[in-house]
Amino acid sequence: MVTLTPIPVTLPKDKVPTKKNVRDIIGTFLPEEWPAVDPETLTMSYHESFVSAHCRVERPNTSTDRQMEPLKVFIKFHTDNGSGGVLEIFNHLAPSKQEEALLCYEFGRSGLGANVYGFFKTQDGTLGRIDEFLDARNMEPEDVEKSVIRADVARGLATFHLLKPALEKKSVGLYYEAVIAGLEKYYMMDKLKAFGKEAGVSVDRLVDYDFGTRVRKVVDKLESIGGKAGWCIHDVQFGNVMVKNNPRDGESSVALIDFEIVMRNYRAFDIGGHFMQKMFKWFDEENKIARCRKYTEEEKRHFSEVYASQWNTLTGDSDTGDQVFLESEYGYMLAISFDVHNMLCFMSEGDKDPLNLLGLNKLFDEFVGQYARLGLEDL
Repeated sequence: MVTLTPIPVTLPKDKVPTKKNVRDIIGTFLPEEWPAVDPETLTMSYHESFVSAHCRVERPNTSTDRQMEPLKVFIKFHTDNGSGGVLEIFNHLAPSKQEEALLCYEFGRSGLGANVYGFFKTQDGTLGRIDEFLDARNMEPEDVEKSVIRADVARGLATFHLLKPALEKKSVGLYYEAVIAGLEKYYMMDKLKAFGKEAGVSVDRLVDYDFGTRVRKVVDKLESIGGKAGWCIHDVQFGNVMVKNNPRDGESSVALIDFEIVMRNYRAFDIGGHFMQKMFKWFDEENKIARCRKYTEEEKRHFSEVYASQWNTLTGDSDTGDQVFLESEYGYMLAISFDVHNMLCFMSEGDKDPLNLLGLNKLFDEFVGQYARLGLEDL
């Protein structure tokens, strides 16, 4: 079990930890070897994002006997100590930082995520978590063209969706109330059109498209076919799947990470979102749209069969791959609408990166195409 541990460490004013800071933080949870390490011998890399910061730390191996504690760890520092790092409209649904730590801990025990060593609060009020350092790399779009990796992602998602965390089980409807209200806020907003023109990428068609009404139709259709719900990750971009460099026999080849926006939703949201995200590389500096082919229907059906099998093993249900595949067809659009909302939110705050706007238009085209293909315009 992960509990909040106060530690006698104060970070500098800029919140960038010193080597002594990280040694003392890690030593609180790994007390056999880490506290005696000379901070100057540590190798440390620190990176910030708009919602959090993380630190990779490695100590030298000075033990002549069997190593008792890991040489490398991963520390996550939360820059927002509330429900943290999520868009405002989801604050009432997303987990707190301690709840996120519990989720990570529970999922880590499954072998499909990173182990959690501790959850802490420094004297200056910074919350953070120490995780296992995974010998792994971020998943690339082409990776899921390999059946082994694709199947392991499917099993990982099914397992996560069926977690039984100590979180309040809020209704799926609350998420759609929030996201539809958010989409309606940006509907026909002239400021967004002007920003697009400044960036040289027109977003007029997207801004004038009534996503809210159409998302309601998608939800109604998914509900009518018996779409099942679970604890969904939401942020299923491929950077949040780690491909292990040297998995042991019988071990999953992947690990899922980053659970800041976990909420109850249709399982189809994450599955369809995973299929959609193969087309994007959001952290690429040259092009946000991946230079590869889309998920094929054959690959989607294989994924759905493996997912259904894992779901049934864990629940005793008798879901079919066809059922999961059909649900994912609607989940594909729900996941797109989530990304569209979030990108419009960032755009309204001044994001005029042309590459992001080209990616946004690609999301729009995918939504419109899928909506028409499934005959929803005729309903």
